[in-house]
Amino acid sequence: MILGRGALRMLVALIWLAPVQAASAQAPQQASLEYSVKANYLVRFAAFVEWPPRAFAAPQSPVVICVAGRDPFRGALERAAQNQTAYGRPLTVRRPGDREAAAGCHILYVGQGGGGMIPEGPRSILLVTDGAVQAERGMVHFVLSDDRVRFHIDLQAASRGGLSISSRLLNLALSVRGG
Repeated sequence: MILGRGALRMLVALIWLAPVQAASAQAPQQASLEYSVKANYLVRFAAFVEWPPRAFAAPQSPVVICVAGRDPFRGALERAAQNQTAYGRPLTVRRPGDREAAAGCHILYVGQGGGGMIPEGPRSILLVTDGAVQAERGMVHFVLSDDRVRFHIDLQAASRGGLSISSRLLNLALSVRGG
């Protein structure tokens, strides 16, 4: 899929124009901004990642973005995903109740207490972790760098899951492991 310039500009703007305070000094409004930026990233990641056809039940099936564990987004993820598509598929947001339900996700954000929700075995799920919550890294790992939300990418882990990540997204990462 060729990503439109508007989507790429929005992703770059999220990186460079949305400074946030470090977690230890956050006021509620600043925390809200941080997770609003992360919600927009999660939605935009869908346009930069290709899943194998077997990851979807049907050609018109949605890209499912899930939150496992504590949900810090306060509705920002639903607002960001509203009326959005990736590869012609609508985006939908879910909060699975168990590991089995999480196996149906395409993007899985692991919040505080959500580690037990990660499906076992090789899956075509873009696993997103958060440095504000845990040190253990997923395929994409959010961090705060210079008061901005940034991320690291583990390309080897994504490849093991059958995922292909666009070079445009790789170029925006702080680091790429296995690239």
